[in-house]
Amino acid sequence: MSPKLTHFAINTDDVEATQAFYASVFGWSFRSYGPAGFVQVLDETGERAMGAIQDRRQLIENQPTVGFECTFGVDDIDAVRERVVGAGGTILMDRSAIPGVGYLLAFQDPGGNPVLAMQYDTATE
Repeated sequence: MSPKLTHFAINTDDVEATQAFYASVFGWSFRSYGPAGFVQVLDETGERAMGAIQDRRQLIENQPTVGFECTFGVDDIDAVRERVVGAGGTILMDRSAIPGVGYLLAFQDPGGNPVLAMQYDTATE
């Protein structure tokens, strides 16, 4: 499988205000999911999550994440890690399990952008 954009997250200091903004601008609907400070952005059917709005985090030390954070679905998270390091990228968050979702890796490209890769595996514990 070629890497595909599978998820986006909008980082914010005010989840409720950001929800209200995008509901007004794009007509998006939302549902609470996971930890506090995290809501899913639902597709037009209201059933499938296409993204999230979340409390701002810092993937890059001393730099609050601004803008959209993109996650790409991959077949082999460990192979992606090797290729990132081999191509001169920096690992920001090593492989971590998200129960029932899969394995997540965060890295920084040479331009300084944070990027995430997810190997989806619903059997993840």
